[in-house]
Amino acid sequence: MTTKQETLKVKKNKRDVSYELELEVEASSSYADKAYSMSLRDVSNNVDVPGFRKGKAPKDVIEKQVGQGYITQKAFERVFYELLIQAAIQESIDIVDVIQIVSYELLPTKPLMFKVVVELKPEVKLGKYKGLKVKSKKVSYNKEQFIDKTLERIAANFIAYQKVSERGVKEGDLVVIDFEGKFDDGSEIPGGKAENFQALLEKDKFLPEFIEKLIDTNVGESKEIDVTFPESYTKELATKNAKFKVKLNEIQEKLLQPIDDSLAKKVGLTNLDELKVKIEGQMIEQQNNVNQKELENKIVDEVIQDSKFEISNRMIEKEADFLLGDIKAQCQKDGVNWENFKSDEKNKELLEKANEAGKKRISIDLVLGSIIKNENITASEEEIMAEINKQVQQMGDKYKYLLEDRKFRSNVEIVNLRNKAVDFLIKNNEPIWEDEVLALN
Repeated sequence: MTTKQETLKVKKNKRDVSYELELEVEASSSYADKAYSMSLRDVSNNVDVPGFRKGKAPKDVIEKQVGQGYITQKAFERVFYELLIQAAIQESIDIVDVIQIVSYELLPTKPLMFKVVVELKPEVKLGKYKGLKVKSKKVSYNKEQFIDKTLERIAANFIAYQKVSERGVKEGDLVVIDFEGKFDDGSEIPGGKAENFQALLEKDKFLPEFIEKLIDTNVGESKEIDVTFPESYTKELATKNAKFKVKLNEIQEKLLQPIDDSLAKKVGLTNLDELKVKIEGQMIEQQNNVNQKELENKIVDEVIQDSKFEISNRMIEKEADFLLGDIKAQCQKDGVNWENFKSDEKNKELLEKANEAGKKRISIDLVLGSIIKNENITASEEEIMAEINKQVQQMGDKYKYLLEDRKFRSNVEIVNLRNKAVDFLIKNNEPIWEDEVLALN
């Protein structure tokens, strides 16, 4: 909801905890009138009132049907964050979160008032962040090894298979099998039956026991294979014993792509030498990116260590919950209470790592934010819109709505400013490089 901004009455009450602040905010009746009117309309459009079509019942009938308190609640929810942000900007308050909405009063024709406890952004006392001499590893790759490994990976993309019948199965073959599996108790395995199923017999792609017991099997032969599903399997199968009846229908052996001019031509180049030159260029670019990132991290770490600020446990926990979002979503899907999950002793190490990572992310944000403010680093409208257009174009037409999305714009601006702050640190500090040659796996 957007209303022409007016000056708000804001009273700030200190709390016992330094990073908490209580705000008493009062807005004119125009905010209450518009919020109430819009919420009344929404409720009217979604409530069945006997004798009236949706959206056509009189105001007093709707209020009687659902209760004025419900409409008031929806109206306050509609306007609360807009007014809080306006109050924060007006009073130059850096708010990171709402701790508690203590009370609110919202009625048509009357001033809108609410009392809220917020968490403030920690104050940062920056240490030295210019003129530092920072030790950082300057990595380089063994050129020949890098080129050879990259050529192997490219060639692996062009592997083909051909049918064979004069020999038994070998590890690495692609086989076509019929199978039916049951647990030891005789019950059927979910998805444990198939015909003409293709399986690549490589231990990182298929059950090792299955591969070992199919070795030397010939086309047309049948076997019974006992397996124990590993702990890493799905919850329904992990650690369970099973027996499979397997019939081998077909064997296909791997045909490796030779590393020669033919490989180069398959990726659009003239010959192998040209491909090697391109790979060397990629190696240099990768080295530079790794070294740049390493230096950035070292400088930011040093500035953090030399700066002073306090981060609340609440802030850290919230960031950790964000980092563990996928796990939290899975808990909700499985009906596991998130707080119970976090209090479980077996998850202690996971939570500690998430808290540590969360604290680090917050520390980086705080320090870079302070440098942005100190050095008056800004992002022009042209820069922001160019980046927004670039990202939307990469994501596709269905994301065009983001061109007008204020939250997306704000995120793009924040990233832009952070990147500029990091660039500032790189330009204003001196690296002391320590050479290191990296081996490739």
